[in-house]
Amino acid sequence: MKILKLKNIRKEAIHSLYYDNREKLISSKLKLNLFYYGIPFILSSILICLNQLLNENSITYFITGISIFAGLFFNLLIVVSDKMEKRKKLFYSNYEATSKYAKDYKIFSERLIASISYAIILSIVVIGLMFFTQLNYVSLEKHFTKEHVEYINKISDYFFNFLSYFIGFQFIILLLHILTDIYDMLIHDMNTSEYQNEE
Repeated sequence: MKILKLKNIRKEAIHSLYYDNREKLISSKLKLNLFYYGIPFILSSILICLNQLLNENSITYFITGISIFAGLFFNLLIVVSDKMEKRKKLFYSNYEATSKYAKDYKIFSERLIASISYAIILSIVVIGLMFFTQLNYVSLEKHFTKEHVEYINKISDYFFNFLSYFIGFQFIILLLHILTDIYDMLIHDMNTSEYQNEE
């Protein structure tokens, strides 16, 4: 049941990449998929080909940065939920502009909550993957030859480093998407501020 909820969060967050706060398709889904999956894949592949593997120092810096953003996301969730609660009465306004504004804000809130929740999930996954980049299989030398263990170490390093970069770049893209969504809605919020108190 929890897995299904996580899938729904991911589905809603990915859906929010395609549409703006007023249900308009931003660009073709093919272009957006290439952007969200293609760019992280290319950049991750380049870093792996250049043998730029994560070490303990870089992992510490990344985890610190991710933790800061995760904390900010939690605060943002509270702020958005609070603002949505205050705007509920606007749904019943007789004034069309006010009612439309409330509906737009509801769509924005739901998508932002899904995007932030998914970003937090990605941050947890990235931290887990970074942990796996530091695995060492020396103990396997009891059962395999040293050459085989070195091969397993190398495959593991490249695999988990690639996944760490790939998910990490997706996290950054999602972060930028969240920031642009907030900016867009804040501008919309200011432009319609004269209607927000209409009954």
